[in-house]
Amino acid sequence: MKLLLYTHSDYNWVWKYWHQQTDKYLNNFQKICLLNSNSNFRDDYLVIKYDDKNTYKNRILSCINNLDDEDVVLFAHEDMFLYREPNFDILDQFKKMIKNDTCDVIKLIRAFENLDKTNIHKNLLINPSKQLFSIQPSILKIKTLKFIYKNVPGNNIWEFEANTNKKYLKNIKSFCAFEEILDVKRGKFHYNSSIFPYICTAVIKGKWNYKEYKKELFEIFYNKKFNYLSYYLSRINFY
Repeated sequence: MKLLLYTHSDYNWVWKYWHQQTDKYLNNFQKICLLNSNSNFRDDYLVIKYDDKNTYKNRILSCINNLDDEDVVLFAHEDMFLYREPNFDILDQFKKMIKNDTCDVIKLIRAFENLDKTNIHKNLLINPSKQLFSIQPSILKIKTLKFIYKNVPGNNIWEFEANTNKKYLKNIKSFCAFEEILDVKRGKFHYNSSIFPYICTAVIKGKWNYKEYKKELFEIFYNKKFNYLSYYLSRINFY
């Protein structure tokens, strides 16, 4: 399974932490980066460049058209990096299910309530028909990614995601990862993901998402378990 990253140089201030966490937990993955044409990325990535003038979905399509349709990828964006080691055994099971066409998409986090269970894997729930794909780390084949980005309309990333429903994605077998005991709800819609423990998402409106992930972000920034007491005491002036 390859790691497929979409990013833009406007978010180059996030790259340091993407690299730090990816080097820590996903160092053995082959890596591909989809990047705007006037920027550079790390040499250990296969960099495929897109035209900034294209819409979000056409940027993706212009880059992946030359990739192998049967390649299985973990598709992510730059501010969705890990804060803890993933469960590689389950990820490998998911990869094999995608490779064998048991399912088409496995999103690595749960969103929404009242999702139906499936008998194909104990850690999978069926995604709702109103959102069969979302801008979250997901495992799928390149040919499925092409199908989604060709068929779902949207002039920007938000319109695109809002349209990823059954109307445009008929016959897509779409699931999400969920560990019933470990994955508690975080925020309004999403749950934690113990199988792929990542920050969803680290940046909101151009700023770090401290509201939902303050502890995890501070530990990543300081590259160690964060001691809040020491942090706040260091900022107190004693006279």
